[in-house]
Amino acid sequence: MKKKIAVGLSGGIDSSFAAYLLVRQGWDVVGFTLKFYPQENRCCDLDSLYEAQRLCHKLGIPHYVIDAGELFKKEIIAYFIESYLKGMTPNPCAFCNRFIKFGYFLEKAKSLGIDYVATGHYARIAKKKDVFLLKRAKDNKKSQEYFLSLIKPAVLGKLVFPLGNYLKEEVKKIVQKEKVIFKPRKESQDICFVEEQSYAHFIEKNTCDFKRYEGDIRHVNGTALGKHKGIYRFTYGQRGGLGIGWSEPLYVAAIDARTNTVVVGEKKYLYKDIFLVQSLNWFSPPEKYRTIKVKIRYNSPWYDCRLKIDGQVVTVSLKEKVAAITPGQIAVFYHNDMVVGAGIISKNTA
Repeated sequence: MKKKIAVGLSGGIDSSFAAYLLVRQGWDVVGFTLKFYPQENRCCDLDSLYEAQRLCHKLGIPHYVIDAGELFKKEIIAYFIESYLKGMTPNPCAFCNRFIKFGYFLEKAKSLGIDYVATGHYARIAKKKDVFLLKRAKDNKKSQEYFLSLIKPAVLGKLVFPLGNYLKEEVKKIVQKEKVIFKPRKESQDICFVEEQSYAHFIEKNTCDFKRYEGDIRHVNGTALGKHKGIYRFTYGQRGGLGIGWSEPLYVAAIDARTNTVVVGEKKYLYKDIFLVQSLNWFSPPEKYRTIKVKIRYNSPWYDCRLKIDGQVVTVSLKEKVAAITPGQIAVFYHNDMVVGAGIISKNTA
């Protein structure tokens, strides 16, 4: 019998091609579109839903819609807002992958008698003995393992990433040649549920008494430089939008949520070589590897590092100082192209 697999469909190129490949590979494929909150966001608008339905009809597979709206609002949107109100910069995509796509969706598929879930992510899963490991995709520029680094290790054996061994340009050419999709969509590069002019406007619309997050802007030496309209308007390393004057360019060096103070300083104050990571998620024991590198954001380089682990907190020591290591972002640890583990960069200083 064919193995049954649920594929998440957004109506875009990557998830559509994933479904196309799975059908050609002989899987018993069932298409699903997750309906998020709010209904009009670009992840699951009516146009995207229609494209997913047309694809399934073309491939001869069933298509269903799962309403994950309330869970998405509770787990992802609330986390996004709360993080900014605490002076942190969150990564909601990583949390959505953990709790929604490879949490709720996977469990929903299991309840329907489907053991495997596939998506259009660019990443690879390898098996070493009885252990499944998360690895970078063939396409280094497109690889999305960073955003998958918080998913539970136990689910890796039930996931399939058909695009892991493809380059994005290869996918585009095949999709066009085989007419896999009907209406090309522009890829989203921002937070999918924020349709506002800015994150700040979205947060204010969804926060009671947002004015209580207003406060002072101070130099690292303690000098008061001005006022701001909310700590959620700032992130570490930010230069623009400060609304203050100084003899040299100033950057956000810290955000104190207890006093609503935004601390700024010259660029030299952004650099550090030691930081803490918490809420750890290990795919493989880090002590097994002599060399480990870390990424501190999706588009950052890999930095050589040493780890000192104390329970669910790790002290990361870098070989060089790096600017704007941002609390709330994901630190992902690598050995070669394999993800060893990941966690949340802490506001506490090492």
